[in-house]
Amino acid sequence: MREISKLLKRLILTVMVLSVGGCGLIGEPTGAPDICPVPAILKELQEMVRFKPGAGTDLSDVIVHVKMNTFNGVCDIGEKEISLSMAIEMTALRGAAMVEDNARFSFLVWILDRNKEVLSRNRFPIISKFEGRDSRIDFSDTFDVIIPQRADHAPTDWIVYMGLELSKEELAYNRRRLGSKKR
Repeated sequence: MREISKLLKRLILTVMVLSVGGCGLIGEPTGAPDICPVPAILKELQEMVRFKPGAGTDLSDVIVHVKMNTFNGVCDIGEKEISLSMAIEMTALRGAAMVEDNARFSFLVWILDRNKEVLSRNRFPIISKFEGRDSRIDFSDTFDVIIPQRADHAPTDWIVYMGLELSKEELAYNRRRLGSKKR
């Protein structure tokens, strides 16, 4: 009986492997598959802590703290262009020094070629509105990026960076906070 059970398990496993493996053979494309560019959030530009003008960097002087959390999207590779449709998840925290109910900021998306030459820089303004006594808002924003196809570039050669638009002071604060050697 054990022999039959082992044989039956092997037969079922073999049929499963063949059926899954066979799916790849049906209508398999010729040539290499297209792989989309992979975006990344720049660490130094992932968070923005905005302080009251003329104040220090004490927690009581924070107007708003914004963080880019995660992103996802889809890519369509055409003959003339690569189209990325992205959604980015963000969090905004109301600071002790916030007077208005709105926080205005922007995020940036850069497209670079494989030599790290900037092809384009796109700015996306955001207004996040705190309702009543809300101290935290989780939200997402969607955007599209178009990359022209070039004969000397494969889709994976393109570099897509994202980050919050920061003032010089906000960037310096992030670098100090993160212990970055860039000053």
